[in-house]
Amino acid sequence: MSLQSLDRTQWSYAEALAHVETVTVARRAAEAAKAPPKPVPAHNHWNPPQDPKIAWKAEAENELLVALRDGDLIAQGRYTEDRPNGWGYGASSGFGLHSGYHTSIRPEQWREGQCHLGRLAARDWEFIDIRMPRFLVKAIWPDYVPEVVSPAEGAGAAPYTTPYLELMQAAIAKFGITAETQGKKDCLVDWFLEQQIEGEPVSNKLADAMATLIRLPSAQRGGAKRVMGPDLRQTG
Repeated sequence: MSLQSLDRTQWSYAEALAHVETVTVARRAAEAAKAPPKPVPAHNHWNPPQDPKIAWKAEAENELLVALRDGDLIAQGRYTEDRPNGWGYGASSGFGLHSGYHTSIRPEQWREGQCHLGRLAARDWEFIDIRMPRFLVKAIWPDYVPEVVSPAEGAGAAPYTTPYLELMQAAIAKFGITAETQGKKDCLVDWFLEQQIEGEPVSNKLADAMATLIRLPSAQRGGAKRVMGPDLRQTG
């Protein structure tokens, strides 16, 4: 990758964490879907089952911090050693006068400090406005792509057919044969006799058989339909 094409986009700590959580939750959900179902424990009303996403997101945050502590992922932040307000409380850390410039955060500092709400603070110093290269985050946690399940053998293949079936389907389409319109068998036989299968002419016997098979059995009997009426025979 050339310097000109290098992705220089910076992600905040929150943006990087959100990406790692998304990837981890998607991966874990896919793994859980493949796993055999577990027996459901008999939880009582004051101890309901926990949403697994909570544990998966905690796992994601731990993975991100391990990468920063091991130096696999680099980050920068605005540094200060000034603590004018003493020890902080609540959302405030007590530090102030952070540098206006970002400097690198060493792995040892990640191991020494505690990360909370996007701040990395130790006893004597603090980093805020933490940023890290997006391309490095995605290099370690690429966008999750669901696994493509290969179809079962033969499932994706075209339905099995033969030249005989294809010729009969062609006859059905040509003559517009339906349950209501069956067509004359003699015409069908004549048409089949004009066709070829794999370069060979259709025989009389085969033409007659195919003309029979593409018509309903009731059409084979022919003649007028039998009309049921009252029994006029004397009963004695």
